[in-house]
Amino acid sequence: MDFYENAHRNEQAAIGLFGLGHYQQCISLACLAVELYLKSKLHLVPHKPHLEYSHDVIEMYELITKRFKPKTNLRAEINRSRKYFNESRYPYDNDLSVYTADFAQEFLDLVAKIRTYIDEDCLATLDDLRNKYQGGNPCEP
Repeated sequence: MDFYENAHRNEQAAIGLFGLGHYQQCISLACLAVELYLKSKLHLVPHKPHLEYSHDVIEMYELITKRFKPKTNLRAEINRSRKYFNESRYPYDNDLSVYTADFAQEFLDLVAKIRTYIDEDCLATLDDLRNKYQGGNPCEP
């Protein structure tokens, strides 16, 4: 399974959890979907190989947007996604009241925006495809 397909499955699972009222877990999977959608395009930009194994969506977003300019700057939302990816998985306090339907919906909306950006703005060129399938290595910056 590739990163994009995995992202899509996590997005669908997050939507399902939202429908069940499991907002904390919805947010966690939505943040993971954001990460995986971004990872699905890392092969198109110079990056250090460790990034594919990290959760650093901030760096991924910065690298991808250097090449593929987004219509809307999502940097603040990406930062929030990075923060709540950890906090929704490991809530260190017992106050889970932040995990409301409205709050979870914000993360589902972000996933949709990232998916649209990936689908519409991050398009591979013929050179990208040649590099991918003929052994070129764009990973080194």
